[in-house]
Amino acid sequence: MVKIKVDLKDRGYDVIVGTDTLPELGALIEADKLGREIFIITDPLVNDLYGDILRKGLKQRAKTVEVARGEQQKNLKIAAKLFDELVKFGAHRDSLIIGLGGGVIGDLAGFIAATYMRGINYIQVPTTLLAQVDAAIGGKTGVNHPKCKNLIGCFYQPKAVFIDVKTLSTLPARELRTGLAEVVKYGVIEDADFFKFLEANAHHLNTKAFEEEETKRAALKLWQTIVVESVKVKAKVVEKDEKEAGLRMILNYGHTVGHVIESLTRYRAYNHGEAVAIGMVVAAMIAQRMGMLDKEIVIRIKGLLEKLGLPTEIDNLPAKKIIAALSIDKKVSAGKVNFVLPTKLGSVDVRNNVPASIIKQSLVELGAK
Repeated sequence: MVKIKVDLKDRGYDVIVGTDTLPELGALIEADKLGREIFIITDPLVNDLYGDILRKGLKQRAKTVEVARGEQQKNLKIAAKLFDELVKFGAHRDSLIIGLGGGVIGDLAGFIAATYMRGINYIQVPTTLLAQVDAAIGGKTGVNHPKCKNLIGCFYQPKAVFIDVKTLSTLPARELRTGLAEVVKYGVIEDADFFKFLEANAHHLNTKAFEEEETKRAALKLWQTIVVESVKVKAKVVEKDEKEAGLRMILNYGHTVGHVIESLTRYRAYNHGEAVAIGMVVAAMIAQRMGMLDKEIVIRIKGLLEKLGLPTEIDNLPAKKIIAALSIDKKVSAGKVNFVLPTKLGSVDVRNNVPASIIKQSLVELGAK
């Protein structure tokens, strides 16, 4: 197992990455005395796949509650139901919440932990690539509003993030691809060598290697490397800016337009990574039009995303609607939209002076109406 420390002083914690390690979580909880009883929030599919494996390692009394799959479930109505279940369970401030699943489950679990009795312990156990490399790390919790994704929430750090890379072997190909969008992001914003590594290994980053036992072990080793390197970048940024006052904004590369695309399509046409992939290309094109980025880098970013099977074009959305929706995004400050724009591989700049005409040109070039 590999441990990556997220150093936030008294709020710090370890991100523990391993393969076939899920049964060992109970020992960690027991050793660190993280909770007298455990409330597991998960979804039906993940519970079928990994619920029993997790529960067998637990020594404490535990209750599991399932939330239906999908981004649409991340709302206040579902949160209220989870509060009701916690009350029925008799959860107190010394109870522990475990979020077992993808980003939706992790965001919900964190939000519930942050607000139940004004805050109780929780552990993230992410089972999707997207959650392992991004959503589970950094303490962002929340639910969606019909008008904007993640509008309601707070920063609340987990006691640990426990990652078993073997869970990636049961992901559908589309789910694996959506996590790769965030992985590519780390190469663009912070680590040019990591971007090159992804370019060199793009043809291996799919689910095919999981299908045969002789290739599965090598595949898991590659994916563990990708998860560890991604976590290191995320941890480094979060340590310097826990609550997105400055530097942490660079983690929003691709998300400004990506979140709008998700919202406008009601979270149905594109999943998160697909929308972010499009947003990354839009941001790169904006940077090129503003004289900040060479065209060659735009081509490489777009090319890598396409090799990984991610969309890079906007289908059937009006540019006017996208631009209008940007004004209510969380990344707006002082009435101006903040864009994270690459200046080269491994470096980005945050700008709030992007002309609407350049945004529109970039959107239209990618297929917006």
